[in-house]
Amino acid sequence: MREILPSEWPTGVTKKDLRIETKRGSGNGGQNRNKRETFVVITHIPTGIVGQSQDQRTQGQNMKTAFRRLAEKLIPIMKNEVQKQRFLAGKEIIRTYHKPDQRVIDKRLPNKQWAFDDVLDGDGLGKIIETLLKERGAVSAFSPKKVTVNE
Repeated sequence: MREILPSEWPTGVTKKDLRIETKRGSGNGGQNRNKRETFVVITHIPTGIVGQSQDQRTQGQNMKTAFRRLAEKLIPIMKNEVQKQRFLAGKEIIRTYHKPDQRVIDKRLPNKQWAFDDVLDGDGLGKIIETLLKERGAVSAFSPKKVTVNE
């Protein structure tokens, strides 16, 4: 199945997500059409989208055509889902300000709290960012960087 998949095939789709059926085609075509299962139907099970083909003479050609037709329907839907998830991720609450307790909690850093007034003044925000960068293994913009000179 790998060699049949188009290059722009959605990355989240696996073999388990697809149901591939072969049938005998209908219509004109003589003995080949009546004896061989050249009609191909590919169903993406999670969405129920179907790609099918019985236009070509062989099952392999119809398989490629059915995959292409399924991909043409599936790719825009998958792209919309990714865009929707990115949009919703931007709406996620990251930081909570507890004024009565005088503390700030960042949801990305469990078990870490900062002083409310420091964060509002701007000093504590740098500490939050630096801690977050350390947790993720990134270089901090607030710490001095080592510079090496090549001679």
